[in-house]
Amino acid sequence: MMAGWNVPHHQMREHSQSGKRDAVLLNLPDKYGLPYPPLFFLKKNYWFKSRKPYTNEQSHGNIFRENIEPVPPEFDGKEAIRLNNIKKTYKVGKTNTEALRGLSLDIYEGQITAILGHSGAGKTTLLNILGGLSKSTDGSATILEYNIAERKEMEQIRQFSAVCPQFNIQFEYLTVKENLKTFAKIKGIPSSDIENEVEKIQTLLDISAIQNTQAKNLSGGQKRKLTLAITFLGQPQVLLLDEPTAGLDPYSRHQVWTLLNEQKAGRVILLTTQFMDEADILSDRKAIISHGSLNCVGSSLFLKKKWGIGYHLRMHINEICDSERTTSLVKHYIPSVKLSGQRENELRYILPSEHVNKFPGLFSEIDQQTDLGIVDYGVTMTTLEDVFLKLEGNEKNYDDYGVHHEGEGEEPGKDEMEQDLLFLSEMGKVTVKGLKLWRQQVCAIARMHFLNLKREWKIWGALLLISGIILLPYIIQTVSFGVSLTMHYAELHPGLYFQPGKWNFKESSGLLILNNTGEKIDNFVQAIKNQNILMDVISGNNISDQLVHNGAIQVDIEEKKYRFTLMCHTEITNCFPVLVNIISNAFLHMLNSTARLRIWSQMFLGEFQQESFAFYFLELQMFETFIFLSAFPPQFAMMSMQDYKIKAHSQLRISGLLPSVYWCGQALIDIPLHFALLVVALLPWLLKLIVISAKNWSILHLVLVIFLLGYSTSFVLLLYVIAFIFRKKMHTASFWSFILILVSVISFAMFVTAIPPLMYLLDVFIPIFPVISFLIYFSTTLKDVYAFDDAGYHILHMDEFWISFFMPYIHSIIFLFLLRYLVLKYDRPVMRRDPVFRISPQRKRTYQNPEELSEETDRDILDERTRAQSALDSANEEEKPVIIVHNLCKEYRYGKACSTPCCNKQQKRKLATKNVSFCVKKGEILGLLGPNGAGKSTTISMIMGDMDPTAGQVHIKGADGAATEENAALGYCPQENPLWSNLTMKEHLEIFAAVKGIKKDDATIAINRIARVLVLEEHLKKTTKTLSAGLSRKLCFALSMLSNPTVWLLDEPTTGLDPKGKHQVWRAIHTMLQNKDKGAILTTHHMEEAEAMCDRVAIMVSGQLRCLGSIQYLKSKFGKNYLLQIKVKGVEQGDLVNTQILKMFPQAARQERISTLLVYKIPMENALPLSKAFSMLEKVKQLFNLEEYSFSLNTLEQVFLELCKEQERDYFDLAPNTTFDWKKLQEGDL
Repeated sequence: MMAGWNVPHHQMREHSQSGKRDAVLLNLPDKYGLPYPPLFFLKKNYWFKSRKPYTNEQSHGNIFRENIEPVPPEFDGKEAIRLNNIKKTYKVGKTNTEALRGLSLDIYEGQITAILGHSGAGKTTLLNILGGLSKSTDGSATILEYNIAERKEMEQIRQFSAVCPQFNIQFEYLTVKENLKTFAKIKGIPSSDIENEVEKIQTLLDISAIQNTQAKNLSGGQKRKLTLAITFLGQPQVLLLDEPTAGLDPYSRHQVWTLLNEQKAGRVILLTTQFMDEADILSDRKAIISHGSLNCVGSSLFLKKKWGIGYHLRMHINEICDSERTTSLVKHYIPSVKLSGQRENELRYILPSEHVNKFPGLFSEIDQQTDLGIVDYGVTMTTLEDVFLKLEGNEKNYDDYGVHHEGEGEEPGKDEMEQDLLFLSEMGKVTVKGLKLWRQQVCAIARMHFLNLKREWKIWGALLLISGIILLPYIIQTVSFGVSLTMHYAELHPGLYFQPGKWNFKESSGLLILNNTGEKIDNFVQAIKNQNILMDVISGNNISDQLVHNGAIQVDIEEKKYRFTLMCHTEITNCFPVLVNIISNAFLHMLNSTARLRIWSQMFLGEFQQESFAFYFLELQMFETFIFLSAFPPQFAMMSMQDYKIKAHSQLRISGLLPSVYWCGQALIDIPLHFALLVVALLPWLLKLIVISAKNWSILHLVLVIFLLGYSTSFVLLLYVIAFIFRKKMHTASFWSFILILVSVISFAMFVTAIPPLMYLLDVFIPIFPVISFLIYFSTTLKDVYAFDDAGYHILHMDEFWISFFMPYIHSIIFLFLLRYLVLKYDRPVMRRDPVFRISPQRKRTYQNPEELSEETDRDILDERTRAQSALDSANEEEKPVIIVHNLCKEYRYGKACSTPCCNKQQKRKLATKNVSFCVKKGEILGLLGPNGAGKSTTISMIMGDMDPTAGQVHIKGADGAATEENAALGYCPQENPLWSNLTMKEHLEIFAAVKGIKKDDATIAINRIARVLVLEEHLKKTTKTLSAGLSRKLCFALSMLSNPTVWLLDEPTTGLDPKGKHQVWRAIHTMLQNKDKGAILTTHHMEEAEAMCDRVAIMVSGQLRCLGSIQYLKSKFGKNYLLQIKVKGVEQGDLVNTQILKMFPQAARQERISTLLVYKIPMENALPLSKAFSMLEKVKQLFNLEEYSFSLNTLEQVFLELCKEQERDYFDLAPNTTFDWKKLQEGDL
């Protein structure tokens, strides 16, 4: 095991040095994280470390003190995480939602503390606050005396802490080992230590066998293990784990429990979980919160004593058992006993804890009366789940929904709930068919796409930004040109050219006065001087030596009248008006007037010149328009790539969505949106058309609109084709935006240089090219039309114009047929006949696996295989099982084989499933169990048609691999939530109801009833991105309930649900399957769920079925030993108890290595009689004051764990001469 998780101090030193450099430059908070305050770098506490002692201000009040167990004295002073009045409020619209309501709690070093609560109680919110991913609204918290509210201190906390979020984190296209190395570098682990650290983590979590597998090919549980491995990297001292074992099989969960328990000394471990047994066994203290408030805190013993309901006695009975006689016997010894549940082969009682001294007598009597029909029995103490349900106000026992309760034991509201579910099973059927169904589905997909776009503020922000970028140049050019034409006046004053002082020949000079009058003109000269102008006054006509002046005034006299001749330098534009102004102001001065004249200059162009400038600006803007316009459409027209990524498209297909509907529904939104974007981009052109229309040439309006409609259609369909081809690649819409910009630039450059024959080819083969050529021809026509009223008609005779005009419509037809071909060839089989794409559900050809089962195969598996073959051969469709799976196989191949003499490289092959055969009878729930990576989800995917099998057959309700037209919509709850983050719960349900063919009125009633059954009413208007993991899981299950499916495939439906939510789901499943014409397959990692729900269980190991039968049958078959579980208070007590148990049961073998839980396997001959065994165990309990114990035949979980030890570690068969060479399933006609 790991030698120790010491805090890597070198990371703290490195980060503290780099943090001061980078934080000043980067203070941009994202969705998660805490921003620095304004001017943070000017504050003293940023540059100098200042620590404030923590003041404990907790005050729980007298009401809550009795619900909080005091910690042992040895933990005084070891408070590692301290929470004081933590509050968190989210504002959604105009309403405030309180996630945490004044939470105060101390968490201690050296302990594992579990935070428990219902879905949405605030568990994840609390961990996000402690991990620095979110900020509390009020209150304070410290981790090892560092204040989490101070960002600088939060950076220090991150050096010695790690967070395991509720969701998995990995780079999908990196292998397991590459992921670990990448995160190790991010965490600052020295390069020399990374290899050893990665190897150690892989060994601890048993993932070495998959280290070279890409993350995208891992099962859900294996991805969870990878996330845990990333969390443990760097030896963190503080671990914040949000449901760390969700999705893990029991075997893997026990591995994680052992790891955490052995490494908790000197560390702080805070976790949340929905597994009550995990919290019971693993954690030292449990804090239960409800609606953001703390309910109680304490150990398991404290909580069970305070809120427990006693011991649970479970009897496994046979057909001769008389339940009334057995109950009378139990009541004889314990009068207050209560029958909590009864099934065909099991009785359950609740025994009050105050009568524990009477247990040996009761058990001795049971052992003696062999005619009671009791096969075996066991006793367990109140579970933590009982405590949880009681605190949540659900004191009834929900363990079994086949229970017949006695009189007063009827659950309040049970009848109403069952009526709702029965109503769903009767009315929620497909009622809309044919073209009416097609139209209903189109409207549903259009609505889904519209709502996604409407609430995706990033897309609208990008739209506004791009629209602004497109229009801004034109606006600037138009405004600046208009201002220069109409509003801009330049004042012309003498200072522009004539100034006193030093002469500057480049800018100004003195004014030259040529006096040819023959007399003095002092008054005139003085009048000019008064205008602050430097002058040179000369006489004579020769001015060749005076060319250094910018201007001159020659004064002559004729018939006693003065004559002024003005001369200017050829480079001075406005010299003449300035000289006229100088003379005018001189005369005013000579007339003793105080008035002065001022003049301005304004540019003047003719009408044709102004329009030439305007068209020039329009053509410049055209290039800018199509550069930016190409970037935006992928952001909304390629959202289907995201649907494939989150598997929403697969969920829609299984629900009966027609392929043409998916694309037509989106096109109803995308084409008008793209057209509107074109109109905005070409707004200057449209304005120009308004002017032209005054010249009776408004036909251009129609030509332009028709072309833009065609181009929008072709461009959107082009994006659909690209999105479908690259739906499984890493390329994003932004990548294609860049590609389209690049193509636009190249196309524009090619148009400028291309000759006409080449332009025809470009119009045909480059879908963007026609719009460029069309608009350039169109621009030329506009100029001609404006200049000459009828000159534009020549465009009707231009071949280039008409090729550009019609080519988008030709492209649209080509892209539509190409999209249909791609869907037909590469998409999954359809569930209903598509009236538009003309695609019908058809059977795929399958190939039988030639490899026979080995002789070592379990006899039950061979019998089931025979039954599956017989059912397939049967001609009576009514008698056939709901689901038949026969010899189902799936093989993955990786890499390329090389058969050259110098290379002997073989393809790597992964066996996902091998010869899986079983039947699901009508009215049956079959549990499909197995460790992570055993092939459960792969089997489900092949059954529902989402994955092609390598060999074998799947028969569902009379069709091979596909449902019939009448029962097209399967009920499927996938392992991963295929939800749109921007849609509400109600919108999801309405859209899927429409897709499944339920009428709108019926859908409204069905949704309301489902919401009432699953307690979702108050969450219906919340978007899924604001929901907790448990509520999201409930929504997925609710979607599978719509349309009353005949076949129900449930892949870990209750993962992440709290106990109360699990019981709600269980009840819904049981009630919906009361109709014996239905069947279901349930995969789960929770053995209690399998016991409560499943009629039969099949356990898969390494892709093969290892056992199959009823739960009681499997327990009896593998129950050659008794299982003893003892909960002790500490390691020291555990050693003493272990010694005593080995004295009592010499052949006992210790199973678990968790210090506070002792688990023994005791051979049957060493355990009988049970009365003697229980008598001895009661003495041990009193001697050591044990918390609890249970003694029974192997549980289903123990059977599971025994079989999981056989899980093969070699995931790839590399043998060059292997006989495992199945034929690939060939592509058939769809």
